[in-house]
Amino acid sequence: MVDVADAARMRLRMRVHHLASDTVLRRVLTTAAPLRRSHVTKLLWRHTGVLIGSRADLLRMGALLRLAAVSPHSAVFLPLRANPPSPSVAYWADTPDLADLLVVRRDIPLRPSAWPAIRARLRHGPGRGALTTMVTPAPRRPADHRDRPWAREWLSVAEHAHTVVLSGSARALHEAGDELTLCGNEVAVNRDIRRYGGPALLSQFNGPDRHSGRRDASWECMVLAEEPIFHGKRRSGTA
Repeated sequence: MVDVADAARMRLRMRVHHLASDTVLRRVLTTAAPLRRSHVTKLLWRHTGVLIGSRADLLRMGALLRLAAVSPHSAVFLPLRANPPSPSVAYWADTPDLADLLVVRRDIPLRPSAWPAIRARLRHGPGRGALTTMVTPAPRRPADHRDRPWAREWLSVAEHAHTVVLSGSARALHEAGDELTLCGNEVAVNRDIRRYGGPALLSQFNGPDRHSGRRDASWECMVLAEEPIFHGKRRSGTA
C-alpha cells in the first residue's frame, strides 16, 4: 500500500531480503504490494522496448528508483513478468519479450549471471523477507535541459534470466526516478489518456549497449502510460 506522506515523498511498505553481509550487495528490496499494472520488455535484442504503467505504478516506480539511488548496498526488484498483459501491452510485446526489472547502483558489483541464484533465495529462502516501511526520497525540481551543457547521465542495461537489469550512478537513477514521477503526474492531465485510456508516450530513456561489441549500438526504452476507462464519469467526462 502507498501512503503519500506529503506532496513530494512516499511511504512504501517493502520487504527486505537480507543477503550475505560480506558482499557489497547486502539486501534486495521488493514491494509488499506488487505493481500489477506495470510491464517492461527486453531492450537489447531489438535495441528498443517499452515500459508501460498506470499513474499509480509510475509514481511508485519513480519513488523506487530514487530509493535505489540512495541505497549503496541494496537492489530493488520488481517482478513484473507475470502481470496479466493489457491489450496495449499485448500489442507492443509478445509474452516472451516481457521481463522483470532489477534496479541497482552501478557501484554495486552485481554480475547479471549471479542474479538467478539470488532470486532463488528470495523465493525459497527462510521467510519472505522482513516487512518494513520506507520513506523514499522526494523528486527534485525538473532540470531545465536547455541550460545544461551535458545530457542526462547514462543508464546501463543488461539482461539475464528474463530480467532487465537497470543500473547507473546514484545521480542517473535519481534523475530516472524523477522522470517517471513526472510521467505519473502527467497521466492525470494527458488528453489521450483521459479520453481513451492510453497508451500514451510520455518519455524515453536511452543508453549505450555495452554488450554488443559495436560502438554505434544503443538501446531505447519508451515510457508509456495507460489508465482503465470505466463506465460512468471518467468515460463521459470532458478532457
